[in-house]
Amino acid sequence: MWKMHLWLATAALVLGSGERAIAAPPGYVETTVALNAPPVGLAFGDNGVLYALEGAEFGNNQAVLRTLFPDGTYGSSVTVAGDDPENFFSSAIGYDPITDRVLITDNTGDGRLYAVDSAGARDTIATAIAGITGVAVRSTGEIFVSTAPFGDAGEVRVVDRITGASTAVLENLGFGAGIAFDADGDLVVLDANMSAPYDGRVQRLPIDETPAGLAYGAAVPLVSGTQAAAGLAIDREGDVFITGNGGLFALDGEPLDDLTFSSNGSAGQFSTAIAFDAGMSAFEPFAGPDGGRLAFMADFGFQQEDSFVTIITPARPEDFNSDGVVGAEDLVAWSASFGAGAAERQQGDADADGDVDGRDFLDWQRAVNEVALPASNSLAVPEPAAFGTIAAAIVPIAWQTRRRR
Repeated sequence: MWKMHLWLATAALVLGSGERAIAAPPGYVETTVALNAPPVGLAFGDNGVLYALEGAEFGNNQAVLRTLFPDGTYGSSVTVAGDDPENFFSSAIGYDPITDRVLITDNTGDGRLYAVDSAGARDTIATAIAGITGVAVRSTGEIFVSTAPFGDAGEVRVVDRITGASTAVLENLGFGAGIAFDADGDLVVLDANMSAPYDGRVQRLPIDETPAGLAYGAAVPLVSGTQAAAGLAIDREGDVFITGNGGLFALDGEPLDDLTFSSNGSAGQFSTAIAFDAGMSAFEPFAGPDGGRLAFMADFGFQQEDSFVTIITPARPEDFNSDGVVGAEDLVAWSASFGAGAAERQQGDADADGDVDGRDFLDWQRAVNEVALPASNSLAVPEPAAFGTIAAAIVPIAWQTRRRR
């Protein structure tokens, strides 16, 4: 399980827009990708492609589905029109690996579920799902949706791909109902108390595969009283991340509690859409880019609506200040802590052996030569060859200082 002290980084990552800053825990890099409108739904597809649904304005039934590649470049975008001629109220999307299409919820009217391919062709998979909110596809191919009908209890329903008929498998939900599957194929559900919209709870619905089909057990409570109650994502190790009032949270501790993972510090922040793309390694601090990507809509509150996607990835072990670049500032951090014992990764302990020494410098040096350093308007970053000159000056002084102790 994901274990670390969660605290806000002292040096926040400044957004490209220059409007404000968002803090992420040490060991993670936080970046943003601009959109033309706030993303109401996010989903990762095959090969790490991120789909973002830009919400339709009130009185308009057309939304835009954008594709974003792992390198940060934009792919194609298609316009998706809802069945209702006047509005399109979507609150979630999901990727369907069975048909290589994006599933989109639309709670306009009686509630509908659409499937859209890369060319923009749209099919209506199901109708008459009142208050449809979340959608997720199990590894065995079944489509699940959650509902939050106004004035009534919500449900989790499984949808027949052929007929569009849906059957309730979990009842008595409140508002929201973000859903995602864990590695065991069980469904994890986040919803909010109807009488207290910021009072969330997370529960797990056990699912077994039998010759007769899927069998559902009794829901298991995981945590209640969370301040976040909007979206939910699960990494490859089973760690649960939730969004809602106050930003992005990770469930951790015994008993479980929602701990701040990313927040912009605004009292009115309300994070919504969230998706996780598993990498080859764990989503842990300083695990490197193979640790996966967590994408979320950071603020869809009354005071601010972000027209971009925020993406968090583990920093490289040699990126001590977690700014996404292995460069001169990391060498400064290493030199300042040289010789320290019981050191943290952000102090310059690249190899995680508990101290800051010459081996960590060699790891940093190799990483500098491997990483292309982007240009910066605010900092003159030396070329990789120049780092050798800096290192040549720092290392002898550091070692001499250590010998005199």
